[in-house]
Amino acid sequence: MKKIHCAERPDWKHTAESLGFLFHTIDDEPYWDESAYYQFSLAQIENDLEDPTTELHEMCMDLVDRVVNSEELLDRLSIPAAYYDMIRTSWREGHPHLYGRMDFSYSGNGPAKLLELNYDTPTSLYEAAAFQWGWLEQCIERGTLPRHADQFNSIDTKLHQAFAELQLKRPFYFASMKDSVEDKGTTDYLRLIAEKVGIESRHIDIEDIGLTAEGRFVDLQDRWIPHLFKLHAWEFIFHEPFGAAIAECDTQFFEPAWKAIL
Repeated sequence: MKKIHCAERPDWKHTAESLGFLFHTIDDEPYWDESAYYQFSLAQIENDLEDPTTELHEMCMDLVDRVVNSEELLDRLSIPAAYYDMIRTSWREGHPHLYGRMDFSYSGNGPAKLLELNYDTPTSLYEAAAFQWGWLEQCIERGTLPRHADQFNSIDTKLHQAFAELQLKRPFYFASMKDSVEDKGTTDYLRLIAEKVGIESRHIDIEDIGLTAEGRFVDLQDRWIPHLFKLHAWEFIFHEPFGAAIAECDTQFFEPAWKAIL
C-alpha cells in the first residue's frame, strides 16, 4: 500500500456542488480531500480487505442470531425490554437490509482490523459510492491518472442489486433529520438508486412523520408510509414517543430493527 500525493482538480468544488455534494466542507474544514490517494496490490485487496470484511460480516450475522435468543445479551446492549419481541421478529422473519459501514485500521500488512461497525445509520455513502468514481474517471480523462487505473469500489452496483431484489410496488419514503445537509445527501443518493430500479420514492423529514389514531405512520398529506428508510438510530427511537407504535404498525423499516444489535 502506498500513499500517493496528487494535485486537486481545480474545479472540484464546483463539480461537487453541481452534483448535490454540498457537504464537501463542514464548519470551514475540508471534509472531501483529494490531495492524495492510496494504491493497493491485488493481494492486499483480496486477502487483507475483502476476506476480513466477509468474515466479519458473517460473525455479525451469527452475533445477531445469538443475541435475539438471549434476554441477558439484549439487556447488556441496553435495549429496552419492550422492544425484544420486535427485534426478534424482524430477524426471524428475515426483514431485509440495505447496507452497513465498517471502519478499519490497515497498515498495508493485513488483515485489516475493525475499529467500528455502523450497520444502522451509516453515512459517508454518496462520496464513497459515487463521487469517488467521478474523481477517478475525470482524472483519467485529464491525464493525471494512468489509463489502466481502477478502483476497488462496487458499492453503487451492489446497492442497485439490493434495491432491485426488494421488488417494492408501493412508495418508498426516505427520511433524514431536518437541516442536516449530509444526511439529506445520503438519502437523496439512495432515492436516486431506488428510482433507477423502478421504485417510486419520496423524501420526508423525520420530524414531519405523523401517526394516526389507528397507529399508521403517515406523511404531511396523511398518506400512509408503507416503506421507510430512516437515517435515525434505533437506539434513539427506542426512547422517543413514536417508538412504542412501531411494533404494531404496518410500515416496513430500513434498516430493520435487528440492526439495533449491531
